[in-house]
Amino acid sequence: MGVLDSQMPRIDLTRRFCQLGHAHAKIVATIGPASAGILGELVDAGMSVARINFSHGTADDHRNMVAAIRAIAVEKHTPIGILADIRGPKLRLGRIPGGRMLLNDGDLVELREGPGPFPAPKDAGGLSPIPIDVAGIDEKLEVGHRVYLADGVVELVIEERDGKVGHPARVRRGGVISDGKGVHMPETPLELAVPTEADIKDLALASELGVDFVGVSYVSAGAEIDAVRKLIPEALIVAKIERARALENIEEILKAADGIMVARGDLGVEVELEEVPMVQKSLIQMALRAGKFTITATEMLESMVSSSRPTRAEVTDVANAVLDGTDAVMLSAETAVGKYPVDSVGAMDRIARAVEASQYYQDLPKVGFRSSESTFSNAAALAAAHASDALSLGKIICFTKTGNTVRLMSRYRPHAEIIALSPNRRTLARMTVLAHVRPMYCEQMPTLEDMLDEASRDLLARGLVQQGEQVVFVAGVPPGVASTTNVLKLHRIGDPIKLA
Repeated sequence: MGVLDSQMPRIDLTRRFCQLGHAHAKIVATIGPASAGILGELVDAGMSVARINFSHGTADDHRNMVAAIRAIAVEKHTPIGILADIRGPKLRLGRIPGGRMLLNDGDLVELREGPGPFPAPKDAGGLSPIPIDVAGIDEKLEVGHRVYLADGVVELVIEERDGKVGHPARVRRGGVISDGKGVHMPETPLELAVPTEADIKDLALASELGVDFVGVSYVSAGAEIDAVRKLIPEALIVAKIERARALENIEEILKAADGIMVARGDLGVEVELEEVPMVQKSLIQMALRAGKFTITATEMLESMVSSSRPTRAEVTDVANAVLDGTDAVMLSAETAVGKYPVDSVGAMDRIARAVEASQYYQDLPKVGFRSSESTFSNAAALAAAHASDALSLGKIICFTKTGNTVRLMSRYRPHAEIIALSPNRRTLARMTVLAHVRPMYCEQMPTLEDMLDEASRDLLARGLVQQGEQVVFVAGVPPGVASTTNVLKLHRIGDPIKLA
């Protein structure tokens, strides 16, 4: 055996092809014109959470989409989480004379605050004005600040600040800009309102629709998450990490949010591109340690917008996100407007499954017990994960009212699948983003013995467990009461349920 062969991580093909269901990592798929009519096929391919981008479409469009997603969830007998992604304070260019402009390397231009268009200079030596439709930049821009236009295609550097109308800036990297394209100012301390007035309207609609998750765009501080939560307290709040300032305040953001999205598109403009992979790894690990879920997003299988197969680099990108410990990976244009939405979900599921079947994945370091969350639930979650790993058990069956114990158990990433049973359909939908978790509906039973007995029969009938299989049960006494997880039982399916 060669040196390379000896270092190659092994893949247990028997485990891989016998594994029931989909990958442990969850798939978030953006719903758009390409996928609105094939929701059932997306679910069959592996979609767990449907993302609705509130930057596009009308209120009625969103109402119809939520109704369609819920109808498919009933038809498929499976929970589907709904993520409403609100637009946030996106910085944009104003109107440019002619609608577009070519900027060449080394050009000197003038940035001006306002919607534009501004008239071209009358004298030959005048600077072409570029409108930035963002309030407050006149006072905040300083010499040396970088300004990115057209979502990072063009890079400028402020050269002067002389108190005149505009700010002279040198083009460091040229390209074409056009009306309304995105602007990034990573060094400029702009005070952007989160949520915006438009967000507040969208949040009212999201609350009316009863969505499960809300993605908050362009977050920079924990207080912004708190403000959103007051408007929609029933949803889990996902902080989208897109700004350099969010990285500076990540600890307070993690404390305030239920989960984060590593939104690598805008983040890759605000920080140097070569820094994004390590930022991704750091964010995911910080979230794991904080007990918060993560979604990794942006251009994961971008080539599948027009191709039926991903590139090898994209396959590696998805695999690395799973190895980093992300709970979920997200598809955007691939499923919203792409030619192959179902193939995209299927490809992502297969990639994740291949990673999870490898010994390399099984041997990844696990997070430790959080002393700041010293509860019976957390201790039971850790004990169940350790017991299932020590005994090589394939299933942890957890009864939950709120989903909290399941969230805690998920962060320990046991090798076993966590079957999360709940009579609360809202709780089931909110667990659809958690790695290693399969949410399933169950009726509320009067006693713990009844719960375990009914679950054993139901899972056996569904083919999710086998007669004589050893499993871990996690539950609470008295049944049906939130935050009472206090029972862990090692059990062999088929044996009598006796707790006394």
